[in-house]
Amino acid sequence: MPRSDDDTEDVRLALEDAQDEVAAIARDRDQLALKLHQAEAALAEERRRASRHEAVMRDMRRGLEAAMTRHPAPGPRETVTEEELQVALEELRATADELEESNAALTHLNESLEDHVTRRTAELEQALATLRVQEQRLRLIFEGATDTAILTLDDEGRISAWNPGAERLLGFTEAEVLGHRLEAMWLPEDLERREPEQEMCRALDAGRADDERWHRRKDGTRFWASGIMVPLAAGPDGKSRGFLKIMRDRTEPRREEERRLVLLRELDHRVKNTLAVVQSVTIQSRRYAPTPADFQDALLARLAALARSHDLLTRNSWEGASLRDIVRQTLAPYATKVGQDRVSLQGPPVRLTPTAVVTLNLAFHELATNAAKYGALSAPGGRVEVGWHIDRTTNAKPQLEVHWNERGGPPVQVPVSRGFGTRLIERGLSREFDAAVQLDFAPAGVECMIRLPFAPRLVSL
Repeated sequence: MPRSDDDTEDVRLALEDAQDEVAAIARDRDQLALKLHQAEAALAEERRRASRHEAVMRDMRRGLEAAMTRHPAPGPRETVTEEELQVALEELRATADELEESNAALTHLNESLEDHVTRRTAELEQALATLRVQEQRLRLIFEGATDTAILTLDDEGRISAWNPGAERLLGFTEAEVLGHRLEAMWLPEDLERREPEQEMCRALDAGRADDERWHRRKDGTRFWASGIMVPLAAGPDGKSRGFLKIMRDRTEPRREEERRLVLLRELDHRVKNTLAVVQSVTIQSRRYAPTPADFQDALLARLAALARSHDLLTRNSWEGASLRDIVRQTLAPYATKVGQDRVSLQGPPVRLTPTAVVTLNLAFHELATNAAKYGALSAPGGRVEVGWHIDRTTNAKPQLEVHWNERGGPPVQVPVSRGFGTRLIERGLSREFDAAVQLDFAPAGVECMIRLPFAPRLVSL
């Protein structure tokens, strides 16, 4: 129903966890890259500032050195005093101090940046190692789930990933489906209702969409799919990256459930029929019983016969039973009492429907009860012979012909009135199966011939 439905949920949860971890690692990686870029920009700016300070300092030094080495004669308009030189020297020293402070700050910043880069690089390497483990785990799940179809779709419903389980379940190779909308897996009526699009909408709205329906394989065969569709985690830009769909073949459990429902309906019908039979047997037994004690004995015996027919059907899953088993079960108590050699059965394998089993079982019960009380099984040396064959000589449908013959018992007298058993045999079989029944109370022993149309409800083994 195969692994249980929990396997599909475990696969889905594992894939979602792996997706979340991959997305988190990707976000950390992007943040680290941004910080590295900002730090590099700040370092470059500090280096440019240091270069400008150094250039200014070099120019001032060159000017001072040139002024001090040339010692030109001061002209009327160009007089350089010692005081002016002292001021220029102080300014140069201040600039040098400022440059040293900037250089120290730059050195400290560079060291901090290197430490941060080293630490974050180690973290990133660890995160990447974790990511590789998760990717490997995800790949093992994706490729190892041969009994589960795992596929991803983009926002337009085109296949973007296809695992071996999907190929095994649906029959399409990865090369055949990648980049395409796989409408071939949907039934025509589902396509008319735009079910693929509806499923994606439900997944976006509710976070998941259950998939319980008939799908088609590549070869056209149908299977009952059970699974879910969930939206994939959004990318760094916040946009949807499509959907994840997981499916399993649940055809056999689905058919078993359908068989169970059919069986429940049949059981309901059979229970009602059984109650109707019990009601009829009770009423007729009461009508033909001379005393309450006789009524009780007859009713209990007939209900026991009805129970035996139900036991026989239960052993055969209520799909019917063989005619030989019906007769043998009915005569078994009497054969045990008087001897197995006094009962004989002869005929080909014939399997009857549940309704025929119940009715014929009651008819044979009435014949056997009469034989035990008044007929061949009531005296030493008496025998009961039951034979049957399928008559195919007529132009009509084949006939199942059953003969009940009693020999060696006391002389038989024709009953003055017809009892419940006689009416059941003569009228019940005729009404139930359109059967021809001939019941003869011959002096040598009771003979009963039953001819039933060998219709599809009466199946030969």
